[in-house]
Amino acid sequence: MIKKLINKVLSFPPLNKIAEISLQNKIFNEAHKAFFLDQKKFPEGIIFPSKFGRGLPERVVELVFVKLSYSPGVEVLDVGHANAMICHRKLVSILPNPKHITGIDIAKPTYNTSSLYKKSYISSITKTPFNDESFDLIWCISSLEHFGMDNSTYTDNFFQENEMDKKAISEMIRILKTGGKLLITVPYGRYEEYGWFRNYDKKHWQELLDTVRPQSNIKELYFKHNKDGWLKCKPGELAQVSYFGQKNYGAAAIAICLITKKID
Repeated sequence: MIKKLINKVLSFPPLNKIAEISLQNKIFNEAHKAFFLDQKKFPEGIIFPSKFGRGLPERVVELVFVKLSYSPGVEVLDVGHANAMICHRKLVSILPNPKHITGIDIAKPTYNTSSLYKKSYISSITKTPFNDESFDLIWCISSLEHFGMDNSTYTDNFFQENEMDKKAISEMIRILKTGGKLLITVPYGRYEEYGWFRNYDKKHWQELLDTVRPQSNIKELYFKHNKDGWLKCKPGELAQVSYFGQKNYGAAAIAICLITKKID
């Protein structure tokens, strides 16, 4: 259903299984090029190769942030892992040991998670089973935009609510350790709703971050896709950008924030 909708809006030919796997491999291989560049100034000074990710969806940027945010031995929570793309699962598989990665999702995973995650929970991120300060690092990659929306394509275990994204980010801060990091990515530009996800704009995005701003230090970065690939940009450049503004099988622009839970 989701792929059919995207293909219809973008006038893309449908992806068969072979073409989908090929796209996923291209995303991973492109992201891999950035993994080992001099990223000492991450996240503000993140470096991409020339024409990075041209024609590819936002996942190519997100994978780089996931990889660079990770350190062996940290306790990680991966939010929305049940339908993780092949490229994301491939990245998780190559992260250095020791790995302590937990997954959480409202849906049952579509693949065997046992080789990638030490535990997998079916639960809402707005009310998790975890104690306060359980994780050093939380990934919420292209998931927040679905919270409170129509998730019937993924599972019957959902309900719609206008401010579920705010409840979710508050809960993630609760279970994040003091000094820990929360990495969030969302599609960004002009505000749009597509039933099962939203494209954030400045107003909705800043209202969301305001929910946890008193407890956090927040670093925001913005990226857009064009003929030269994925480029860092200023948020003001994206005010009129539609989710489907680029023919790259994904978002035309994204917002990324790295939130550090303040030490009292």
